[in-house]
Amino acid sequence: MSETSSTSAAPAFSGHGVNNLGYRTWNGEKHSGWMRWIVIAAVGVRRAWTSSWLKRMMFLAWLPAVAFSVGFFVWEQAVLYPNWRQAASGLLHYLPPTPLMLEIQKTIQSGDLESSRHKVWALLLQGFFRYPQAIVMVLVVGMIAPPLISQDIRSRAFLIYFSRPVVRAEYVLGKMATLWVFLSIISSVPALILYFLGVMLSPNLSVVAATWDLPLRVIVASMVLMVPTSALALCYSSMTQESRYAGFAWFITWILGWVTYMAATAGEAMRPRQSPDEQFALPDSPWTNLSLYHTLGKVQSWVFGFSTFEDVLAPVVILTGITVVSLMVLLRRISAPMRV
Repeated sequence: MSETSSTSAAPAFSGHGVNNLGYRTWNGEKHSGWMRWIVIAAVGVRRAWTSSWLKRMMFLAWLPAVAFSVGFFVWEQAVLYPNWRQAASGLLHYLPPTPLMLEIQKTIQSGDLESSRHKVWALLLQGFFRYPQAIVMVLVVGMIAPPLISQDIRSRAFLIYFSRPVVRAEYVLGKMATLWVFLSIISSVPALILYFLGVMLSPNLSVVAATWDLPLRVIVASMVLMVPTSALALCYSSMTQESRYAGFAWFITWILGWVTYMAATAGEAMRPRQSPDEQFALPDSPWTNLSLYHTLGKVQSWVFGFSTFEDVLAPVVILTGITVVSLMVLLRRISAPMRV
């Protein structure tokens, strides 16, 4: 009796019970192959956005854009109304010093402000990238990048990525895109908004014909800011399983470079200027290449048209070398466990 009941119950249990190891269809959303890196980036963005400190930092990152919008407003008011020219002249003291400063001051005195609109707008945008956003970038990347790969290495989670049809390049691109999303929000997006604000404040749309290249320069300047910094930060993240070590390496790179540059150029900064042109000149020192912050600034100065390519050849080579070496180390580090 017991054997009969056991035999009759077996087929009913084996067909739909826990021993059913047959293929089960995927009921979730499917993505095409070329979107694999986008999925990785989306996961990284969602995880980073859970940080309340990052949300506060992103909010504070937009405050400098408000200050620079005042510069666009003052200049365009000076174009329309002569009584604003003194305010426009005072505005130049807050812009990065370049040889063009003296020329722009002369155009203000002559009353031909429209001829200098392109130069002033470019100076405002360059100053926006050069000063507040570069510093905010260091803080934002230092908060997001260190755990992006180090946590995957510690938990072996990246092996799960590669157990699927995901190659190393897609994995790295997804991680870099995570940083690019936040860096775009604090750099290129507000800079483009500043440009369109200037267009709306202008007396007519002919200003677009005179400044059409500035949005393109903003995009290139954003790439100069984002590509080498994200590659370097992820390289540090891949070299350790402890994210705090990667964060320390990231911040110490910027601090030591800055301190070394300031110490090496302290004597040059105290030297009295011999001519009026020197008062408006950027310090051109070989020590600039020791500071990643100043190296980025020189290349961005060239992007906005304030120097020649010969002047920034060494910084371009340095940033390219940092990007290439960082990516090589990064790719090697994430593939090392799979070679064991």
